[in-house]
Amino acid sequence: MSVTVVVGTQWGDEGKGKITDQLAKETTMVVRYQGGHNAGHTLVVNGERFALQLIPSGVLYDHVICVIGNGVVLDPEHFLSEVAALTARGIDCSRVKVSSHAHLILPWHAAHDAAAETARGDDRLGTTLKGIGPAYADKARRVGLRAGDVLDRSAFATALRARAEAENVVLAAIGGEPVDVDDVVARYSGEIAIRLAPFITDTVYLVNDAIDAGQPVMLEGAQATFL
Repeated sequence: MSVTVVVGTQWGDEGKGKITDQLAKETTMVVRYQGGHNAGHTLVVNGERFALQLIPSGVLYDHVICVIGNGVVLDPEHFLSEVAALTARGIDCSRVKVSSHAHLILPWHAAHDAAAETARGDDRLGTTLKGIGPAYADKARRVGLRAGDVLDRSAFATALRARAEAENVVLAAIGGEPVDVDDVVARYSGEIAIRLAPFITDTVYLVNDAIDAGQPVMLEGAQATFL
C-alpha cells in the first residue's frame, strides 16, 4: 500500500499543484479530498498552461484516475465548465470520478456568502463569494444536497424546490438576494443533472479498492493549513 498526501503548510500558493503534477506520473489515482473551487492549481506541461480548480492535477495523464471525494463541496456548473474547457484542449475527462456523497454548492450558497460579507462591513473576511462556506454549513446541518441526488432527477427537482424556497425566506430576512426558484429547479434538475450524472461514483469503494490492491494513490490538498 502506498498513499501520498500533498498538503500546504502555510497560506496557500506553496506549489501543491506543481508537486502533485510531478508525482502523478508515478501514481494510478489522484484524489481531491476537501475544499471547493476557490482553490487554484496551475500546471505547465509541455509549454501549455492549465489552471485547475476542482479537477485533480492527475487529469493530464492518461493512466491516472481522478477522484473528487466526498469531502469536497462541488459547484456543478463550475465543474462542468472545467470539464468542457479541458475536453476542448484534448484532455480526456472520462477518468474523472465524483463522489456521490460530495455536497453541492447551489445558487443560494453564493447569495448567503454575499449577504454575510455585506453585513460584516469593514470586518469582511475577504471570502471569494463562491458559496463554499455556506455549503459546508449545510453539510454540517444535514440539509445539503449531494451529487448522487442528481441520479433521480424527479426527486432532485422536488428537493431543489423545497430547499430554494426555504433559503429564499432566510435570504429575505437577512437582506440577501433571493434566487429564482423555477430557474434553479429547471437548470439543475435538467441539463446540469444529465451532464453531471455520468461522473457520479461511489468513490469510497473506488479509493479503498485501489489501496487494498496496492496501487499508489495520491491525496491532493486544496486549501492551505496555517501552522
